[in-house]
Amino acid sequence: MFIYQDEVKAALLGEINKHLRSEVSIDPKNIDLTIIKTFPDCSMEFKNVLMMEALKIKKRDTLLFAEQLNLHFDISDLWHKKYDIKKITLQNAIAKPGLTKAGKPNYIFWEESKEESDKNDSISFKLDLIQLKNCRMIYRDKQKIFKTDLLIKDLNFKGDFSATEYDMTSEGKVFINQIAQSKKTFLKNKNCNLDVILQVKGSNYLFEKASLSLNSMLFNLNGNFIYADSLQKVNVNYEASKLDITTILSLLPEDQQQKTNEYKSDGDFYAKGNFVYNDKKDFKWTSEFGIKNGEITYKPTSTTAQNVNIDGKLNYSSTSSQLDLTNVHLKINNDELKGKFSLSDFSNPFIHFVVDANVNLENLQNFWPIDTLTKLRGNLKINSEVGGLLSDLKSETFSNKVKLDLDASITNLEAQFKNDETIFTVESCSVIAKEREVEVKNLKLKRGSSDISLNAKIPGIFNYLSDKTAPLIITGNLFSNYLKLEDFMMKYKASEDKTAPLIPKNIQFKLNAAIAKFSYAKFEAQSITGEIEIKDQKAIVSDMKLSTMEGEAEIDAYADNSGSKLDVILQSTLKNINISNMFSQFNNFGQSTLQEKNLKGFATATVEFSGSWSNALDPDMSSIRSNIDLAINRGELIDFKPLLSLSKFVDIQDLQKIKFSSLKSVVEIKNKTIYLPSTSLKNSALNIIFWGSHTFDNAIDYHIELLISELLAKKRKQKADEEFGPIENDPDNKRSAFILMTGTVDKPIIKYDRKGLKENIKKDLKEEKQNLKQLLKEELGLFKKDSVSIKKKEKAEQNFELEKTNNNTPKKTLEPKKKKEDDEDF
Repeated sequence: MFIYQDEVKAALLGEINKHLRSEVSIDPKNIDLTIIKTFPDCSMEFKNVLMMEALKIKKRDTLLFAEQLNLHFDISDLWHKKYDIKKITLQNAIAKPGLTKAGKPNYIFWEESKEESDKNDSISFKLDLIQLKNCRMIYRDKQKIFKTDLLIKDLNFKGDFSATEYDMTSEGKVFINQIAQSKKTFLKNKNCNLDVILQVKGSNYLFEKASLSLNSMLFNLNGNFIYADSLQKVNVNYEASKLDITTILSLLPEDQQQKTNEYKSDGDFYAKGNFVYNDKKDFKWTSEFGIKNGEITYKPTSTTAQNVNIDGKLNYSSTSSQLDLTNVHLKINNDELKGKFSLSDFSNPFIHFVVDANVNLENLQNFWPIDTLTKLRGNLKINSEVGGLLSDLKSETFSNKVKLDLDASITNLEAQFKNDETIFTVESCSVIAKEREVEVKNLKLKRGSSDISLNAKIPGIFNYLSDKTAPLIITGNLFSNYLKLEDFMMKYKASEDKTAPLIPKNIQFKLNAAIAKFSYAKFEAQSITGEIEIKDQKAIVSDMKLSTMEGEAEIDAYADNSGSKLDVILQSTLKNINISNMFSQFNNFGQSTLQEKNLKGFATATVEFSGSWSNALDPDMSSIRSNIDLAINRGELIDFKPLLSLSKFVDIQDLQKIKFSSLKSVVEIKNKTIYLPSTSLKNSALNIIFWGSHTFDNAIDYHIELLISELLAKKRKQKADEEFGPIENDPDNKRSAFILMTGTVDKPIIKYDRKGLKENIKKDLKEEKQNLKQLLKEELGLFKKDSVSIKKKEKAEQNFELEKTNNNTPKKTLEPKKKKEDDEDF
C-alpha cells in the first residue's frame, strides 16, 4: 500500500484538479489510501475537506465542508494504474448549495472535459453508489427567498450513473429542519422516509415506484420530471388514503401544534392530486381531500366529535387559487354544527363562509378549551354568513365591501375567567348583524351583586374579538338596579405593565346610563343619570346627576389619557352633602388632618378641579388645581387639632366642639398648597376669623383673629392682656386677639401676629375716617363733594354730646411694644 500511495495520490489529485471549477483546501496529511476500513474496496480518503462556492467573485462562502470523503475503486486498479471510481461516501458534512440573487448556481464545481486525450486519463467515474451519512444540506434560492434545511441521516443512491439510461434506486431517512418561503414556514421538524425507483433516460426521470412517508403519512407517487442542471418540468400524481388526522395536524408549525397533540382521531382521511410544473411562471396543483365518518377526541376530557365529514378541493396555479370546504358537519353529544367555507386568490384572499350551529357551550369548551376560561356554560344558537376580502374583514368589517349577516342568541350563559373568582352570567341576549350593523338586544348580565341591562349597537365587535388592537365601538343605553364597580375589576398579574394606558386606544363607546344604585369602596350613589363617551383615549361625562351622601350632585368631567398620563378636568355642583359621610366615603381624601370624626354639617359647593395622574394612578401633586366655592350649614367642628392648639388662650371645652350655623369660603388649591381666604366662624361662645395656607406636607401658615364674648372675657379678664399680647379695643365691648400659627399640624408654633393686627388697625382707621367724614358732612355740611358715604344709622344713634373737660391724666392706651421683628412668641 505504501508503494502505491504516492502514485495514487498524484494521479487522483491531478485528475481532480483538471475538472474542478472551485477552490478546494485540504492538508496533504489528511489524504490517505485505505483498504482495511473499506475492504474489499480500496479508497482514497480525504479528511476535513473545504470547498468554496463555484463563483467568480472575491468573497465566496463555503459550498462544502466534510469531515470525511471517500472515493472507492477496485483494489486491482492499483496494478492497472487506471482508477475507476464506483462509489462515493460522504460523512459528517455540511453543504450550502443555492442560487444567487441573479439566479446563478454556486454548486457547479465539476467540469467535464471534451478533449480526446481525456479518454486515456488514469481516473474515471463509473459510479453505482452514492452514500450520505449525517450530512446537513442548506439550500437557498436568494432570488425567490426560498430555503430548505435538511439533515440527511442516511441516504443511498444506486445506479449506473455513468450510463445515459439506467434505473436509479434511492432509500433513506431525512429530517426536515425547515422548508420556508420568505417568512412563511411550510414544514418544520418533520421526519421523512424515501423509497424510490426512477427510470433515468438522460435528463428525464420516470417514477417506476415511489413512496414518501412524511411524519408517518404515506404518499404514493407516479409521473415524471426533467432535471438538467436545474428542475425543468414536473408532472406528478400523488395519492394518500386512510391517513391519521392527528398526523395531518402534526404538519402544522410548532407554535400551532401544542393543542393538536392532545387529540386522537379515527376515520378515513383521503388526499389525492396532481402537480404540473413547466417553468417558474407556469405551474398548477390540484387536489381533493376530506374526512369521512371521522371521530376526533380531546384526550384530557374524553370529549368526542362524531360524524365528522369534510369535502375539500384545492386549485392552485400561477394564475389563480381556490380552496373549498363543503359538507362540513360534526356532532358533539347532541349538538350539531354544519357549514361551508371557501377562500380564493391566496395573494389577496377573499373569504366566504356559512355557519349554522346549535350547541351547548360546555360541550364545546370540553372539546376545544378556551385557555382564558375555567368555566363556560350555556346555549348558543347561531346562523351566520360572511363574505369579503380578508384585508377588509380585518379593517372594514362593516363597510359595504363586506357581507355580514348574523342571527345569534345566548341563554343561561355562565363564564369564569382564570384568576377570577366571580362568574359572569347572562340570562339572555340576542345579537343581530344586518347590513353592516351589529345590534345587541336585551343583554341581561349579572356579576357578583351587580346587574346590567344593555341595548346597544357594536360595530367592529368581530374585529375586536380576533384582534385586540382593533377598535371596540359601543353606543346605546345601559340600565342597572345596582352596579358595584368592584364586581367588574378583574385581577391582573403583578408583572403586567403598569405604564400601559388606563383608557385603551381602541375603545370607543357612548352610553346613556341610568343606574339606580352605584358603589365603589365606601362611596355610594343613587339615581344616577347621564351620558358617558370614550373616544381616542379621552372620556367625557356630561350632565351626570346623582343622589349621594344625603344630598345631590351634578358632574361634568373630561379625562385625557392619550399621552403617557391621565389628565382630568372636573366641574361639579354639590347640594346639601353630608360632610361627614363625604369624608368617610372618600377615605378623608388621603389626609389625616381633617377627618370624618372632626366635621359635621351639610355642604353646598361649586367645584372646579384639574390634575394629572400616571398610568399607575400615582398623582402628580404639583399639577392639582382647584377652586371651591363652599358653604357649610348646621356645622360642627370636633376635636380639630389646629384649634386645640389654642387651648392656652380659650377654654378647652369651647375648642373641643364648636357649633356654627353657617360658614362660607372660597378655597383655592395650587402648587401643592391649600389657600383659605378670610373666613368667619361664629357661634354664641367663640367667634373666629381665620385665613392662611396649608401645604400637602401639613405645613401650616394660619392667621387667626379671636373675638371673645363678654362671658369669655369675664372668665379670663385678669390674664387676657398678658396671654394675648396687645388687644384691640372694640367699640362693641369685645376684644380681638391676633395669632399666627406656623410649623406643622402635629407641632404648631404659635406667635403674636403683629402683621394681622396692623392690617386690622388700618382697616379700622379707614372705617373711622369714613364715619367721621359722613358725620361732618351731615352735621356741618363739609365734604359735600366727597363721594364716599356709609350706611346711615338710626336717628337715635346719631345724637352725640361734646365731652366735658377732664383734668385727669388720660389712661395710656394699650399699644404693642416696638421690636425689630413683627412676630413674638407667646
